[in-house]
Amino acid sequence: MLARRILPYLVPAAFAAMASFASCSSVQNTQIGISAPPYSNASFGPVGDYLENRCGTLDCHGQTSRNFRIWGCQGMRLEGDADPTSCINPTTDQEYQATYRSLVALEPQVISTVYAGCAPYADGGFAYPPGASCHPELLTFIRKARGTEAHKGGQLICVLEPCPEGLAQVPLNGDAGGPLVDPQDVCLVSWLEGATDIQECGLALDYPTFPVPDAGSE
Repeated sequence: MLARRILPYLVPAAFAAMASFASCSSVQNTQIGISAPPYSNASFGPVGDYLENRCGTLDCHGQTSRNFRIWGCQGMRLEGDADPTSCINPTTDQEYQATYRSLVALEPQVISTVYAGCAPYADGGFAYPPGASCHPELLTFIRKARGTEAHKGGQLICVLEPCPEGLAQVPLNGDAGGPLVDPQDVCLVSWLEGATDIQECGLALDYPTFPVPDAGSE
């Protein structure tokens, strides 16, 4: 008899608890407070290759002591038995994802602001230079790469001529007579717009050969 009296109260309580659990689970499985270019191997892979090639060596960002960590076949691997430098085992999708997560987590609020301002200019492609609301320079990793903030690795990108010795601008996408740009910057900015320029990221892999040193420290 007592069980019959308690049951009507237990059933609604049980459903309420289940609903609450489902709600919490849903929230826990979403990224809260970060709006960044969506990850895919196609969109971030070329960016990851460039970052790995220029910044991912074991004496640079290819180590766990750095705030920004880069994984890949030229440096730090997720699998301990993977050859760290020969790329016999190519960079895996899991390693690209790890680099992506490290990058977007550096300044989550800032990258959310930058992406919100840059994304409208993609519109089926990308815009370079981007529109007035797109401000990649708000991100620390962009400022360090451009040499506007002290960086132990030196200046990697030139956005304003005259460029320092060792850096130069080339025609956009290699088109003769096109606007002069640094393909490294186009690669990163196009990714921030949500429309990665794969050709410019490819050009950025080996250009320029060496960074330009500065007097700062990271």
